[in-house]
Amino acid sequence: MINTNPLAKHFRQPAIYIKLPSNGAHNDETSLVPTENGELPVYPMTALDEITYRTADALFNGSAVTNVIKSCIPAFVDPWQVSTADLDTILIAIRIASYGHEMEFTSKCPKCEESNDFTIDLREIMERMTTPDFSTPVTIGDVIIHFKPLSYKEQNDNNTAQFQDQKMLEALPESDLAEEEKIKLLQEAFNNVSLLTLNAIADSISMIQSGDDVVVDKDHIREYIKNCDMKAFAKIREKITHIKEVAEIKPLHVTCNDCKNEYTTPFTMNVANFFV
Repeated sequence: MINTNPLAKHFRQPAIYIKLPSNGAHNDETSLVPTENGELPVYPMTALDEITYRTADALFNGSAVTNVIKSCIPAFVDPWQVSTADLDTILIAIRIASYGHEMEFTSKCPKCEESNDFTIDLREIMERMTTPDFSTPVTIGDVIIHFKPLSYKEQNDNNTAQFQDQKMLEALPESDLAEEEKIKLLQEAFNNVSLLTLNAIADSISMIQSGDDVVVDKDHIREYIKNCDMKAFAKIREKITHIKEVAEIKPLHVTCNDCKNEYTTPFTMNVANFFV
């Protein structure tokens, strides 16, 4: 006999439903279970979710974000494969489901330098978000390059590696190492940053066609990026930069409470404190 918890009817229920900007185009059924109407139920965070999200190690390695996504949007079987084209919408939806659609925001007036505290409606932020076009390839001679958004894992791995290199660069001047050793480590760090940049660009490519050859192997794509000429590389990087610009959340228009100056301020989503 199944022992059903009589309190089950009081468990959390979906607070809102969302459609992904990409409509799940960059996920398969191993990472996202689709729904008939394309709308995903979003549950409020639990107390355990909040505790996990405040754990420094979990924030640093990205597991805090994936755990919260898994808990609040169970349709995601593998949250690490969440497309970065959908990530902002997902995080905003979880915050709305957990704390409501209003969020306190602070910005500094560029004219009088006074801080302005105001309330923003996260529903309006979601409505203003745009989805980049990943369907248009770049053609370089007989090479056709197709693009895709990074997965959250790809983005997080890249950011974590860059952060570690940056911390090492900051610590070098104060270290007791010999000058020759410092120069060597400095060069290694700069090489790592360059390599991470190339890898991020390669990870943004889904497929390269050349005649009858269709290349999807990541190692082969990375090798091409490292060995193509500067003109080809610049064209690829320009396309990826444009995609990122289209995906950016549009700045907020603010009127300073003190000097009445009107200005724009970026709406930034820092995953470290977005749910705090």
